[in-house]
Amino acid sequence: MKKNILKSIESLFDLSGDKENETEVIDSIKRSVEFKGANLWALIFAIVIASVGLNVNSTAVVIGAMLISPLMGPIIGIGLGAGILDITLIKHSIKNLAIATLIALVTSSLYFLISPISAAQSELLARTAPTIWDVLIAFFGGLAGIVAFSRKKFSNVIPGVAIATALMPPLCTAGFGIGTSQWSYFIGAFYLFIINSVFISIATFLMVRFLKFQAISYEDQELKRRVQKWVGYIALLTILPSIFMAYKFVGEEFFKQKLQNYISNELKTKNILVINKEVDAVGKSAQLFVLGDHINDSIIKILLDERSKYGLEKFEIEILNASNDRADIDVNEIKSSIVADLFKNQQEELKAKNIELEKLKRQSSSKINNAKNQRQVIEEFKAIFGEQDKISFSDCEQFDKNNKTDSVLIFIIKPLKSISNSETKKIKNWIKLRLNKKQVKIIIEK
Repeated sequence: MKKNILKSIESLFDLSGDKENETEVIDSIKRSVEFKGANLWALIFAIVIASVGLNVNSTAVVIGAMLISPLMGPIIGIGLGAGILDITLIKHSIKNLAIATLIALVTSSLYFLISPISAAQSELLARTAPTIWDVLIAFFGGLAGIVAFSRKKFSNVIPGVAIATALMPPLCTAGFGIGTSQWSYFIGAFYLFIINSVFISIATFLMVRFLKFQAISYEDQELKRRVQKWVGYIALLTILPSIFMAYKFVGEEFFKQKLQNYISNELKTKNILVINKEVDAVGKSAQLFVLGDHINDSIIKILLDERSKYGLEKFEIEILNASNDRADIDVNEIKSSIVADLFKNQQEELKAKNIELEKLKRQSSSKINNAKNQRQVIEEFKAIFGEQDKISFSDCEQFDKNNKTDSVLIFIIKPLKSISNSETKKIKNWIKLRLNKKQVKIIIEK
Protein backbone atom coordinates (compact mmCIF):
# COMPACT_ATOMS: atom_id res chain seq x y z
CA MET A 1 0.00 0.00 0.00
CA LYS A 2 2.76 2.39 1.04
CA LYS A 3 4.77 1.55 -2.10
CA ASN A 4 1.73 2.18 -4.31
CA ILE A 5 1.16 5.58 -2.70
CA LEU A 6 4.83 6.50 -3.17
CA LYS A 7 4.70 5.38 -6.82
CA SER A 8 1.56 7.45 -7.41
CA ILE A 9 3.19 10.51 -5.90
CA GLU A 10 6.36 9.90 -7.93
CA SER A 11 4.36 9.61 -11.16
CA LEU A 12 2.62 12.91 -10.42
CA PHE A 13 5.96 14.75 -10.24
CA ASP A 14 7.69 12.81 -13.02
CA LEU A 15 9.16 15.15 -15.65
CA SER A 16 10.24 12.47 -18.13
CA GLY A 17 6.80 11.78 -19.61
CA ASP A 18 6.53 14.57 -22.19
CA LYS A 19 10.21 15.51 -22.26
CA GLU A 20 11.47 16.64 -25.65
CA ASN A 21 14.55 15.10 -27.24
CA GLU A 22 17.60 16.72 -25.58
CA THR A 23 19.16 17.66 -28.91
CA GLU A 24 15.97 19.50 -29.92
CA VAL A 25 15.85 21.33 -26.57
CA ILE A 26 19.50 22.41 -26.79
CA ASP A 27 19.11 23.53 -30.43
CA SER A 28 15.98 25.50 -29.52
CA ILE A 29 17.74 27.31 -26.67
CA LYS A 30 20.79 27.99 -28.85
CA ARG A 31 18.52 29.62 -31.45
CA SER A 32 16.93 31.80 -28.76
CA VAL A 33 20.40 32.95 -27.64
CA GLU A 34 21.11 34.69 -30.96
CA PHE A 35 20.45 38.43 -31.18
CA LYS A 36 20.27 39.28 -34.85
CA GLY A 37 17.53 39.73 -37.40
CA ALA A 38 14.02 39.18 -36.00
CA ASN A 39 15.24 38.68 -32.42
CA LEU A 40 17.12 41.98 -32.43
CA TRP A 41 14.18 43.94 -33.87
CA ALA A 42 11.79 42.27 -31.41
CA LEU A 43 14.07 43.36 -28.57
CA ILE A 44 14.17 46.99 -29.77
CA PHE A 45 10.38 47.11 -30.22
CA ALA A 46 9.87 45.57 -26.77
CA ILE A 47 12.23 48.13 -25.21
CA VAL A 48 10.34 51.05 -26.76
CA ILE A 49 6.95 49.61 -25.72
CA ALA A 50 8.17 48.97 -22.15
CA SER A 51 9.69 52.46 -21.94
CA VAL A 52 6.39 54.04 -23.06
CA GLY A 53 4.48 51.87 -20.57
CA LEU A 54 6.77 52.88 -17.72
CA ASN A 55 6.67 56.52 -18.82
CA VAL A 56 2.85 56.74 -18.84
CA ASN A 57 2.51 54.35 -15.89
CA SER A 58 0.56 51.69 -17.81
CA THR A 59 0.85 48.20 -16.33
CA ALA A 60 -0.89 46.61 -19.34
CA VAL A 61 1.64 48.09 -21.79
CA VAL A 62 4.58 46.94 -19.64
CA ILE A 63 3.16 43.38 -19.55
CA GLY A 64 2.79 43.45 -23.34
CA ALA A 65 6.45 44.44 -23.71
CA MET A 66 7.54 41.59 -21.43
CA LEU A 67 5.65 39.11 -23.62
CA ILE A 68 7.46 40.36 -26.75
CA SER A 69 10.93 40.50 -25.18
CA PRO A 70 13.40 37.73 -26.21
CA LEU A 71 15.80 38.45 -23.30
CA MET A 72 15.23 35.08 -21.59
CA GLY A 73 17.15 33.21 -24.33
CA PRO A 74 20.79 34.06 -23.52
CA ILE A 75 20.18 33.90 -19.75
CA ILE A 76 18.82 30.36 -20.01
CA GLY A 77 21.65 29.65 -22.46
CA ILE A 78 24.24 30.47 -19.75
CA GLY A 79 22.58 28.05 -17.30
CA LEU A 80 22.26 25.33 -19.95
CA GLY A 81 25.90 25.74 -21.00
CA ALA A 82 27.03 25.36 -17.39
CA GLY A 83 24.81 22.30 -16.96
CA ILE A 84 26.14 20.43 -20.02
CA LEU A 85 29.77 21.69 -19.77
CA ASP A 86 29.47 23.66 -23.03
CA ILE A 87 31.95 26.52 -22.52
CA THR A 88 31.32 27.77 -26.09
CA LEU A 89 27.58 28.14 -25.38
CA ILE A 90 28.34 29.98 -22.13
CA LYS A 91 30.66 32.45 -23.90
CA HIS A 92 28.20 32.91 -26.76
CA SER A 93 25.30 33.48 -24.35
CA ILE A 94 27.23 35.98 -22.22
CA LYS A 95 28.28 37.86 -25.37
CA ASN A 96 24.70 38.04 -26.69
CA LEU A 97 23.31 39.02 -23.27
CA ALA A 98 25.87 41.85 -23.12
CA ILE A 99 24.84 43.01 -26.63
CA ALA A 100 21.14 42.83 -25.75
CA THR A 101 21.71 44.71 -22.49
CA LEU A 102 23.67 47.44 -24.24
CA ILE A 103 21.01 47.82 -26.96
CA ALA A 104 18.28 47.96 -24.30
CA LEU A 105 20.09 50.64 -22.30
CA VAL A 106 20.89 52.77 -25.37
CA THR A 107 17.35 52.55 -26.78
CA SER A 108 15.59 53.27 -23.46
CA SER A 109 18.07 56.09 -22.63
CA LEU A 110 17.38 57.77 -26.00
CA TYR A 111 13.64 57.43 -25.48
CA PHE A 112 13.68 59.00 -22.01
CA LEU A 113 16.11 61.68 -23.21
CA ILE A 114 13.54 62.96 -25.73
CA SER A 115 10.39 62.13 -23.77
CA PRO A 116 8.52 65.19 -22.41
CA ILE A 117 7.52 63.20 -19.30
CA SER A 118 10.43 63.11 -16.88
CA ALA A 119 8.64 62.38 -13.59
CA ALA A 120 9.21 58.92 -12.09
CA GLN A 121 5.89 57.06 -12.01
CA SER A 122 5.01 54.18 -9.65
CA GLU A 123 5.77 51.57 -12.35
CA LEU A 124 9.30 53.00 -12.62
CA LEU A 125 9.84 53.31 -8.88
CA ALA A 126 8.79 49.67 -8.39
CA ARG A 127 11.90 48.62 -10.37
CA THR A 128 14.49 50.55 -8.34
CA ALA A 129 14.48 48.71 -4.99
CA PRO A 130 15.19 44.96 -5.28
CA THR A 131 13.87 42.73 -2.49
CA ILE A 132 14.12 39.07 -1.50
CA TRP A 133 10.85 38.50 -3.34
CA ASP A 134 12.55 39.46 -6.62
CA VAL A 135 15.17 36.78 -5.90
CA LEU A 136 12.50 34.13 -5.31
CA ILE A 137 10.52 35.15 -8.42
CA ALA A 138 13.65 35.01 -10.62
CA PHE A 139 14.76 31.64 -9.22
CA PHE A 140 11.43 29.84 -9.52
CA GLY A 141 10.74 31.60 -12.82
CA GLY A 142 14.01 30.17 -14.13
CA LEU A 143 13.02 26.68 -12.97
CA ALA A 144 9.66 27.00 -14.74
CA GLY A 145 11.38 28.36 -17.87
CA ILE A 146 13.79 25.48 -18.41
CA VAL A 147 11.07 22.91 -17.62
CA ALA A 148 8.86 24.54 -20.29
CA PHE A 149 11.74 24.60 -22.82
CA SER A 150 12.29 20.88 -22.27
CA ARG A 151 8.68 19.89 -23.10
CA LYS A 152 7.48 18.49 -26.45
CA LYS A 153 4.49 20.80 -26.67
CA PHE A 154 4.61 24.57 -26.33
CA SER A 155 2.84 25.75 -23.20
CA ASN A 156 1.83 29.10 -21.70
CA VAL A 157 4.65 28.78 -19.16
CA ILE A 158 7.23 30.71 -21.24
CA PRO A 159 5.06 33.86 -21.59
CA GLY A 160 4.20 33.56 -17.89
CA VAL A 161 7.87 33.34 -16.94
CA ALA A 162 8.64 36.38 -19.13
CA ILE A 163 6.02 38.38 -17.22
CA ALA A 164 6.91 37.08 -13.75
CA THR A 165 10.67 37.54 -13.96
CA ALA A 166 10.29 41.03 -15.49
CA LEU A 167 13.66 41.34 -17.24
CA MET A 168 12.67 44.18 -19.56
CA PRO A 169 11.28 46.82 -17.11
CA PRO A 170 14.44 47.05 -14.94
CA LEU A 171 16.58 47.64 -18.04
CA CYS A 172 14.23 50.37 -19.25
CA THR A 173 14.21 51.93 -15.77
CA ALA A 174 18.01 51.87 -15.84
CA GLY A 175 17.76 53.68 -19.20
CA PHE A 176 15.46 56.21 -17.54
CA GLY A 177 18.18 56.81 -14.94
CA ILE A 178 20.76 57.42 -17.69
CA GLY A 179 18.43 59.54 -19.85
CA THR A 180 17.42 61.79 -16.95
CA SER A 181 20.81 61.69 -15.15
CA GLN A 182 19.25 60.13 -12.06
CA TRP A 183 21.96 57.61 -11.28
CA SER A 184 20.29 56.14 -8.18
CA TYR A 185 17.53 54.84 -10.47
CA PHE A 186 20.11 53.37 -12.84
CA ILE A 187 21.99 51.56 -10.03
CA GLY A 188 18.86 50.17 -8.35
CA ALA A 189 17.20 49.04 -11.59
CA PHE A 190 20.35 47.55 -13.14
CA TYR A 191 21.02 45.73 -9.87
CA LEU A 192 17.52 44.21 -10.13
CA PHE A 193 18.25 43.11 -13.71
CA ILE A 194 21.50 41.44 -12.60
CA ILE A 195 19.68 39.65 -9.76
CA ASN A 196 17.03 38.34 -12.15
CA SER A 197 19.63 37.20 -14.69
CA VAL A 198 21.85 35.50 -12.09
CA PHE A 199 19.06 33.57 -10.39
CA ILE A 200 17.40 32.50 -13.66
CA SER A 201 20.78 31.13 -14.79
CA ILE A 202 21.32 29.32 -11.48
CA ALA A 203 17.82 27.82 -11.61
CA THR A 204 18.43 26.68 -15.21
CA PHE A 205 21.78 25.12 -14.28
CA LEU A 206 20.23 23.20 -11.34
CA MET A 207 17.23 21.97 -13.37
CA VAL A 208 19.47 20.86 -16.27
CA ARG A 209 21.49 18.78 -13.80
CA PHE A 210 18.26 17.45 -12.23
CA LEU A 211 16.87 16.44 -15.65
CA LYS A 212 20.20 14.67 -16.32
CA PHE A 213 20.99 16.37 -19.63
CA GLN A 214 23.92 14.64 -21.30
CA ALA A 215 27.13 16.64 -20.83
CA ILE A 216 29.37 17.24 -23.85
CA SER A 217 31.99 14.52 -24.22
CA TYR A 218 35.60 15.57 -24.75
CA GLU A 219 38.18 13.23 -26.29
CA ASP A 220 40.93 15.23 -24.69
CA GLN A 221 40.53 14.53 -20.94
CA GLU A 222 42.72 17.48 -20.04
CA LEU A 223 40.44 19.77 -22.05
CA LYS A 224 37.40 18.23 -20.33
CA ARG A 225 38.95 18.89 -16.91
CA ARG A 226 39.68 22.50 -17.88
CA VAL A 227 36.08 22.98 -19.10
CA GLN A 228 34.72 21.44 -15.90
CA LYS A 229 37.00 23.68 -13.88
CA TRP A 230 35.87 26.81 -15.75
CA VAL A 231 32.21 25.84 -15.47
CA GLY A 232 32.77 25.25 -11.76
CA TYR A 233 34.39 28.67 -11.39
CA ILE A 234 31.54 30.33 -13.29
CA ALA A 235 28.91 28.51 -11.22
CA LEU A 236 30.75 29.39 -8.01
CA LEU A 237 31.18 33.04 -8.99
CA THR A 238 27.48 33.15 -9.78
CA ILE A 239 26.18 31.29 -6.75
CA LEU A 240 28.36 32.89 -4.04
CA PRO A 241 27.23 36.48 -4.72
CA SER A 242 23.65 35.23 -5.02
CA ILE A 243 23.84 33.59 -1.58
CA PHE A 244 25.23 36.82 -0.16
CA MET A 245 22.53 38.89 -1.90
CA ALA A 246 19.78 36.56 -0.68
CA TYR A 247 21.12 36.73 2.89
CA LYS A 248 21.37 40.52 2.69
CA PHE A 249 17.88 40.87 1.25
CA VAL A 250 16.36 38.65 3.94
CA GLY A 251 18.04 40.74 6.66
CA GLU A 252 16.83 43.99 5.07
CA GLU A 253 13.27 42.71 4.67
CA PHE A 254 13.15 41.53 8.30
CA PHE A 255 14.39 44.94 9.44
CA LYS A 256 11.77 46.78 7.35
CA GLN A 257 8.98 44.51 8.62
CA LYS A 258 10.02 44.88 12.26
CA LEU A 259 10.26 48.66 11.84
CA GLN A 260 6.80 48.82 10.27
CA ASN A 261 5.32 46.73 13.10
CA TYR A 262 7.01 49.03 15.61
CA ILE A 263 5.57 52.15 13.94
CA SER A 264 2.07 50.66 13.66
CA ASN A 265 1.88 49.26 17.19
CA GLU A 266 3.80 51.85 19.21
CA LEU A 267 3.45 55.18 17.40
CA LYS A 268 0.20 55.09 15.45
CA THR A 269 -1.74 53.52 18.34
CA LYS A 270 -0.60 56.44 20.53
CA ASN A 271 -1.94 58.94 17.95
CA ILE A 272 1.58 60.02 16.95
CA LEU A 273 1.63 61.02 13.30
CA VAL A 274 4.69 59.78 11.38
CA ILE A 275 4.98 62.32 8.57
CA ASN A 276 8.14 60.92 7.05
CA LYS A 277 10.67 58.16 7.56
CA GLU A 278 14.16 57.77 6.20
CA VAL A 279 15.14 54.11 6.31
CA ASP A 280 18.59 52.74 5.60
CA ALA A 281 17.84 49.01 5.31
CA VAL A 282 21.48 48.22 4.52
CA GLY A 283 22.86 50.09 7.55
CA LYS A 284 19.86 48.99 9.68
CA SER A 285 19.03 52.52 10.80
CA ALA A 286 16.02 54.81 10.55
CA GLN A 287 14.93 58.36 11.25
CA LEU A 288 11.25 58.86 12.05
CA PHE A 289 9.85 62.37 11.77
CA VAL A 290 6.71 62.87 13.86
CA LEU A 291 4.34 65.74 14.59
CA GLY A 292 2.76 66.70 17.90
CA ASP A 293 3.20 69.39 20.56
CA HIS A 294 2.76 66.77 23.29
CA ILE A 295 5.80 64.80 22.08
CA ASN A 296 8.71 65.56 24.41
CA ASP A 297 12.03 63.90 25.26
CA SER A 298 10.51 61.64 27.93
CA ILE A 299 7.83 60.32 25.53
CA ILE A 300 10.47 59.72 22.85
CA LYS A 301 12.61 57.83 25.41
CA ILE A 302 9.62 55.62 26.33
CA LEU A 303 8.98 54.94 22.64
CA LEU A 304 12.63 54.03 22.02
CA ASP A 305 12.61 51.70 25.04
CA GLU A 306 9.79 49.76 23.35
CA ARG A 307 12.12 48.76 20.47
CA SER A 308 13.19 45.61 22.31
CA LYS A 309 9.68 44.16 21.87
CA TYR A 310 10.31 44.09 18.12
CA GLY A 311 13.95 42.98 18.12
CA LEU A 312 15.17 46.47 17.18
CA GLU A 313 17.20 47.30 20.28
CA LYS A 314 20.51 46.85 18.43
CA PHE A 315 19.48 49.10 15.55
CA GLU A 316 19.84 52.86 15.44
CA ILE A 317 16.40 54.45 15.40
CA GLU A 318 15.96 58.19 15.87
CA ILE A 319 12.58 59.80 16.57
CA LEU A 320 12.50 63.52 15.77
CA ASN A 321 9.71 65.97 16.43
CA ALA A 322 9.57 67.74 13.08
CA SER A 323 8.24 70.98 14.56
CA ASN A 324 11.27 71.28 16.89
CA ASP A 325 14.16 69.18 15.68
CA ARG A 326 14.26 69.91 11.97
CA ALA A 327 13.17 73.31 10.77
CA ASP A 328 14.37 72.66 7.22
CA ILE A 329 12.13 69.61 6.62
CA ASP A 330 10.43 69.71 3.23
CA VAL A 331 6.94 71.19 3.78
CA ASN A 332 5.67 69.71 0.52
CA GLU A 333 6.87 66.30 1.66
CA ILE A 334 4.94 66.69 4.92
CA LYS A 335 1.81 67.77 3.05
CA SER A 336 1.99 64.90 0.59
CA SER A 337 2.62 62.41 3.41
CA ILE A 338 -0.35 63.72 5.44
CA VAL A 339 -2.61 63.75 2.39
CA ALA A 340 -1.53 60.20 1.54
CA ASP A 341 -2.24 59.02 5.10
CA LEU A 342 -5.61 60.79 5.16
CA PHE A 343 -6.54 59.31 1.79
CA LYS A 344 -5.48 55.84 2.93
CA ASN A 345 -7.47 56.19 6.18
CA GLN A 346 -10.52 57.43 4.29
CA GLN A 347 -10.24 54.54 1.86
CA GLU A 348 -10.03 52.05 4.73
CA GLU A 349 -12.98 53.70 6.53
CA LEU A 350 -15.01 53.73 3.33
CA LYS A 351 -14.20 50.07 2.73
CA ALA A 352 -15.23 49.20 6.30
CA LYS A 353 -18.48 51.17 5.92
CA ASN A 354 -19.26 49.48 2.61
CA ILE A 355 -18.72 46.06 4.22
CA GLU A 356 -21.00 47.06 7.12
CA LEU A 357 -23.62 48.40 4.69
CA GLU A 358 -23.57 45.16 2.71
CA LYS A 359 -23.94 43.22 5.94
CA LEU A 360 -26.96 45.34 6.99
CA LYS A 361 -28.49 44.91 3.53
CA ARG A 362 -28.11 41.14 3.78
CA GLN A 363 -29.59 41.15 7.28
CA SER A 364 -32.51 43.35 6.15
CA SER A 365 -33.12 41.15 3.12
CA SER A 366 -32.91 38.06 5.31
CA LYS A 367 -35.46 39.52 7.75
CA ILE A 368 -37.86 40.39 4.92
CA ASN A 369 -37.51 36.89 3.48
CA ASN A 370 -37.99 35.34 6.91
CA ALA A 371 -41.14 37.41 7.46
CA LYS A 372 -42.52 36.27 4.10
CA ASN A 373 -41.67 32.65 4.87
CA GLN A 374 -43.27 32.90 8.31
CA ARG A 375 -46.52 34.21 6.82
CA GLN A 376 -46.48 31.40 4.27
CA VAL A 377 -45.96 28.76 6.99
CA ILE A 378 -48.77 30.22 9.15
CA GLU A 379 -51.18 30.27 6.19
CA GLU A 380 -50.32 26.61 5.40
CA PHE A 381 -50.73 25.73 9.08
CA LYS A 382 -54.22 27.30 9.17
CA ALA A 383 -55.22 25.48 5.97
CA ILE A 384 -54.24 22.11 7.50
CA PHE A 385 -55.04 22.48 11.20
CA GLY A 386 -57.64 25.25 11.16
CA GLU A 387 -57.82 28.80 12.51
CA GLN A 388 -56.11 29.60 15.82
CA ASP A 389 -56.31 32.60 18.14
CA LYS A 390 -52.55 33.30 17.90
CA ILE A 391 -49.57 31.62 16.23
CA SER A 392 -45.90 32.52 16.55
CA PHE A 393 -42.59 30.72 16.10
CA SER A 394 -38.88 31.50 16.24
CA ASP A 395 -35.43 29.87 16.41
CA CYS A 396 -33.54 30.08 19.68
CA GLU A 397 -30.41 28.65 21.32
CA GLN A 398 -30.85 26.03 24.02
CA PHE A 399 -28.12 25.48 26.66
CA ASP A 400 -27.77 22.24 28.63
CA LYS A 401 -26.08 21.74 32.01
CA ASN A 402 -22.67 21.29 30.28
CA ASN A 403 -23.16 24.64 28.54
CA LYS A 404 -23.55 22.97 25.14
CA THR A 405 -25.81 24.77 22.71
CA ASP A 406 -28.41 23.48 20.30
CA SER A 407 -30.82 25.24 17.94
CA VAL A 408 -34.49 24.72 18.80
CA LEU A 409 -37.58 25.99 17.01
CA ILE A 410 -40.22 27.25 19.48
CA PHE A 411 -43.77 27.08 18.06
CA ILE A 412 -46.42 28.80 20.22
CA ILE A 413 -50.13 28.29 19.62
CA LYS A 414 -53.02 29.93 21.41
CA PRO A 415 -55.92 27.77 20.12
CA LEU A 416 -59.55 28.71 19.75
CA LYS A 417 -60.43 25.22 21.04
CA SER A 418 -58.45 22.59 22.88
CA ILE A 419 -55.82 20.55 20.98
CA SER A 420 -55.36 16.83 21.79
CA ASN A 421 -51.98 15.18 22.35
CA SER A 422 -52.23 13.24 19.10
CA GLU A 423 -52.96 16.44 17.18
CA THR A 424 -50.02 18.15 18.90
CA LYS A 425 -47.76 15.31 17.68
CA LYS A 426 -49.08 15.75 14.12
CA ILE A 427 -48.39 19.50 14.31
CA LYS A 428 -44.86 18.82 15.60
CA ASN A 429 -44.09 16.30 12.83
CA TRP A 430 -45.48 18.66 10.19
CA ILE A 431 -43.34 21.57 11.44
CA LYS A 432 -40.20 19.37 11.42
CA LEU A 433 -40.82 18.38 7.80
CA ARG A 434 -42.00 21.80 6.64
CA LEU A 435 -39.16 23.80 8.20
CA ASN A 436 -36.51 21.06 8.12
CA LYS A 437 -35.89 21.24 11.85
CA LYS A 438 -34.67 18.45 14.09
CA GLN A 439 -35.53 20.11 17.40
CA VAL A 440 -39.08 21.53 17.70
CA LYS A 441 -40.86 22.49 20.89
CA ILE A 442 -44.67 23.08 20.83
CA ILE A 443 -46.15 25.40 23.46
CA ILE A 444 -49.91 25.49 23.81
CA GLU A 445 -51.14 28.61 25.54
CA LYS A 446 -54.38 28.64 27.45
